[in-house]
Amino acid sequence: MDYSQLINTMVVFVVLMTIGYVGARKNVLTGEFTKGANKLVLNVFLSASVLNSVIGDQPDMSAAQLWHVMLLTSLAIVICYIVGAVMARLLRLKNDAAITELLMSVPNTMFVGLPIVQELFGATAVLYLALSCIPFNVLLYSYGVWRLKSSKDEDGGRVRIKDMMSIPLIATLISLVIFFFRIPVPGVIVKLTTTMAPATMPLSMLVIGATLGRVHLLDAFREKRVYLVCFFRLVVAPLLAWFLLGFITTDAVLLATCVIIAGCPSGIICTVLALQYGHNAELSSKGVLASTTLSMLVLPLIASLLV
Repeated sequence: MDYSQLINTMVVFVVLMTIGYVGARKNVLTGEFTKGANKLVLNVFLSASVLNSVIGDQPDMSAAQLWHVMLLTSLAIVICYIVGAVMARLLRLKNDAAITELLMSVPNTMFVGLPIVQELFGATAVLYLALSCIPFNVLLYSYGVWRLKSSKDEDGGRVRIKDMMSIPLIATLISLVIFFFRIPVPGVIVKLTTTMAPATMPLSMLVIGATLGRVHLLDAFREKRVYLVCFFRLVVAPLLAWFLLGFITTDAVLLATCVIIAGCPSGIICTVLALQYGHNAELSSKGVLASTTLSMLVLPLIASLLV
């Protein structure tokens, strides 16, 4: 790959995030707008990108290859959780241990990872990453929610299966059915998804910037703990995934996608869950902001080694 393309792509990401951030700070992009746009991107445009990965130009993969992809992307997510769980215990965190662990464990795969692999590697990589929705949701709404609930002694950490379902996950499952059974898709649906998919990247970056605009950038970097979160989320997890998964696959695009999955910044969903279960949402917001900002520097370095 031409490295200038990589640099140009990441510059565009930063500029769009900055526009969203400044718009939120100036109250041009209000909280209501951000909340609505967040749902629109997650439920419509990201889902369209996932569907487009198989109906626009169906990848030439066997069922065995697809299972291999599912295994690798699942392992990438599991590695993130192992890093978070191990480091939270080794560091003997006392205050806000559960939310700090979640910040180290949960990558922002859909809002950051998907646009990046879409721009760098195309539709096949989008399908690879989309498959990570399955282990992502299962782990987040099983172990992740249990961790938050159990630290507060709520319901014994009980988890509901329906919480694991999301529209991107449903879109992924539909994509799998279309792929496995080679189901023909009406031309208007193909046209719709191919038209909407390119909008995913700019809208995702604007939404991230606007969402993070509620936190002062300097305040985020004054919080010492966020540096630990950023180091393990952005450096340790992707390098560990690269090292371990490199023994399992020779598919360069698949390996690169898995490393990018593991190297994404902390997911915005961490702050949503922190609010829902009575944890430190301010710390979570700072961790998400700092890791997202630094990922625009770290991810290009990692991607440049992969491509």
